[in-house]
Amino acid sequence: MKCISCGAEIGLTDKVCAHCGRVITENAGYRSNMDHYRADSAGTKKKVREIIAENIPIVISAGVMILLLIAVGVVAYVKENAYSFREDAARRESVRQYGSYSAIMQDYLDAGDYTGFSAFEECHSIAEWEEPYSDLKLLVDMAEDYTSLVSAVEEAVMFGPDARRYDPEADISDCRRAIWNFYFEFECNLSDIDADPYREYIYDMKAKADTILEVYLGLDEAGRNEYFAESDIKQTAYLEEVLMHD
Repeated sequence: MKCISCGAEIGLTDKVCAHCGRVITENAGYRSNMDHYRADSAGTKKKVREIIAENIPIVISAGVMILLLIAVGVVAYVKENAYSFREDAARRESVRQYGSYSAIMQDYLDAGDYTGFSAFEECHSIAEWEEPYSDLKLLVDMAEDYTSLVSAVEEAVMFGPDARRYDPEADISDCRRAIWNFYFEFECNLSDIDADPYREYIYDMKAKADTILEVYLGLDEAGRNEYFAESDIKQTAYLEEVLMHD
């Protein structure tokens, strides 16, 4: 704004014109408002400082609580994912130990110990679906199904009416399912098996499975063909008759 006396530029808070010395009255309202504003601002700042001082313990407690909640969350996350962390670490180790692990698994295969082969693969979290173990994919899948068949038949035969887990019917149901899974996967993957570098071991699994069914369940080749042609209910009934000695 300009001084109405000399025309010089003056500030909104100036009380006297610096050029002509005239007392400035036209900005008195603005100056009064600014004085109130400064007083209010100073009072507000004082109250804020007082509130902060009074609430410092609460703020500190809240901060500690937040840190504790974060720590609990981290611990819970680590605990929940501990298995995955261990499995990932074992998988990385299996890649580093590819040479020695492959030799050990080959020894299991040469001995015809497919349940031992499957247990070793599972114990060391070997990722058969990716390099460097990808050539084992079909072999591992079949070995897992074979192991399930062997375990289920052994449990059902050994315990019979005195089934260890739930009841005889549950063990027999698991047994039927494990047998069906192995033979179903074998038939579905037959063309891939014939082209697989480990086909001789897969066929040997099949021969051993045939022997198990014949020795323990009375299913020779003709019996197996008849058994697999039946419904799930009739397959279960046959196993109940053999294993429960009805």
